[in-house]
Amino acid sequence: MSTDWKDLPVAPWLIDTMEQFGFTDMTPVQASVIPMFAGNKDVIVEAVTGSGKTIAFLVPLIQRMLNLLKEGPAVSGRVYSVVVSPTRELARQTYEVLQSILEMGCPEADASDKITLEKKKKGKAAPTMPKKIRGQLIMGGDLPSHLDLKNFLRDKPQIIVATPGRLLELLRAPQIKTSAFDSLVLDEADRLLDLGFGRDITSIINILPKQRRTGLFSATITDAIQNLVKIGLRNPVKIVVKVGGKKEQKTPLSLGLSYVVLEPREKLAYALNLLSIYPYRKAIVYLPTCAAVTYYQQMFSHLNEGREEPYEIYGLHGKLPSSTRIKILNKYQKTGAQAILMTTDIAARGLDIPEVDLVVQLDPPSDADTFQHRCGRAGRAGRQGQAIVLLHKGREEEYVDLMRVRKVKLRPYTGPGSELEGEKLDQEATELYTKLRKWVLEDRQRHDQALLSFVSFVRFYSKHVAQSIFRIQSLDLPGLAASYGLLRLPKMPELRTKDNERPENTWLGEVIDFDTYSYKNPAKEEARLKELEAHKEAMKNKVKIHKTKNDVQKANRAWSSTLQKKEEKSERHQKKQTRINEKIKRDFEEAKDLKQEESKEVVNDWKDMVKKSKKRKVDLPTFDDL
Repeated sequence: MSTDWKDLPVAPWLIDTMEQFGFTDMTPVQASVIPMFAGNKDVIVEAVTGSGKTIAFLVPLIQRMLNLLKEGPAVSGRVYSVVVSPTRELARQTYEVLQSILEMGCPEADASDKITLEKKKKGKAAPTMPKKIRGQLIMGGDLPSHLDLKNFLRDKPQIIVATPGRLLELLRAPQIKTSAFDSLVLDEADRLLDLGFGRDITSIINILPKQRRTGLFSATITDAIQNLVKIGLRNPVKIVVKVGGKKEQKTPLSLGLSYVVLEPREKLAYALNLLSIYPYRKAIVYLPTCAAVTYYQQMFSHLNEGREEPYEIYGLHGKLPSSTRIKILNKYQKTGAQAILMTTDIAARGLDIPEVDLVVQLDPPSDADTFQHRCGRAGRAGRQGQAIVLLHKGREEEYVDLMRVRKVKLRPYTGPGSELEGEKLDQEATELYTKLRKWVLEDRQRHDQALLSFVSFVRFYSKHVAQSIFRIQSLDLPGLAASYGLLRLPKMPELRTKDNERPENTWLGEVIDFDTYSYKNPAKEEARLKELEAHKEAMKNKVKIHKTKNDVQKANRAWSSTLQKKEEKSERHQKKQTRINEKIKRDFEEAKDLKQEESKEVVNDWKDMVKKSKKRKVDLPTFDDL
């Protein structure tokens, strides 16, 4: 199999563009997929993350559109090819790669397209000629759907990059025609299904004509994807690209995978030292929760102020608005300075961020697949990279064996920064907590954020998929709380002991008077003081009300009503006892009147009955017992 771009059956300008981008040779997945998909084959592609899948489907898509142009220009309202992405971030990134390729080398359109563009910009200076192949990005949170449709009808793009929901909305518009549709690409297909887009994908497939080419790209092929293959692809060619020869491996050879075993209180100190020493251009730090991203970004920014060469720090998580996430990601990608992106798993898959040399996972994710995708943000397209996961001493060390079963081999980290260990690391952790504590005490808002971050982590940890390894009972929670800069342990069910009791001493250092612990923000501090005063007043009133209520009830309780209740209860009991005695007497008299020859057995039976009745009589509580 040749990896030379010149051996591909594609337009010369496409080959030149790839070489200008610095792609001297094709990756294995590109060499396998491009000839097939550019030809007349449906493909199912399973390849490790960072193997160059985006180029592997964009190049054949562009070539297929060039072939279509030989039959005539693009017609307004017709959909020709679509790339479906699971997230807005991935859709935008794919679109930007497409635009880079087209702007670099795609020939200009003919005169008919120029007229269309001039109408669009009537009254302005002569516009730049559009390219022969044009793309459009369609996703929620960007433009209203009616503007997406308007732009599509006006610009006549041949390649659409879209998220599932907005694409389905476009395809259902009456102005849209799919009779000339040629190619469909499902990027990160397993993620599309994991995020609940299965029904939308099925609807999209049913709307599009069956006579089409379909490419399904994913890092893993699951049973759900196999079901999708049955309804969406025709006689597909399955392409599985492995690395490391015959021995199966789930990550690229250019990516180093390592682990470090630490005490919870040492983790932050180790991570800070690593990010200060390791020679990286860009780094990604993965955190388990959105609250942790917000807090750690502020904390690292504070600790970064004293460095001679401070790095830029960005925070990205799912609770941020889509427009904000896109801006942050663009800044991080385009910065020329050394930069760290602190993020959740929202940036674990699909994003191809250039120059990422280091990935640090402060805690392992909930599932093994996400672990691989996190690591795969470094070492992409043959670039050397390092991924490091920090594990707690004890049970978490078994995570290494778990990943080995999943074909992911982790080695002890021995690179830059690994020399920090033992007493030196313990001292660093102690000094760091002192700095953090001082910083947290300056503003109560910081403690609130630290507390929220810690609580969210404990709940994340307690619900981990691998419960046999990640057990909250085995975790040094006071040490972990110290790494967050907390002043005391919070009240949480997870912090109770085996006897369901909270620790007697929850303070992590010197006791602080929280009544005088203030916010820097004047408005928040004023609100806190008002709330504190109201709480104190409410507590006083609660004690008074409680005492008064008891006194009133006791004083108003009538002696006569109590005596009357006792007398009524006694009378009911006597009536019941009389009825029981009369029934026993009647039954006994009837037994005596029976004939002598028939009475022997019957009388015995009645005697037993009398005994039982008497026993019932004895068992019944007397008035004195009540």
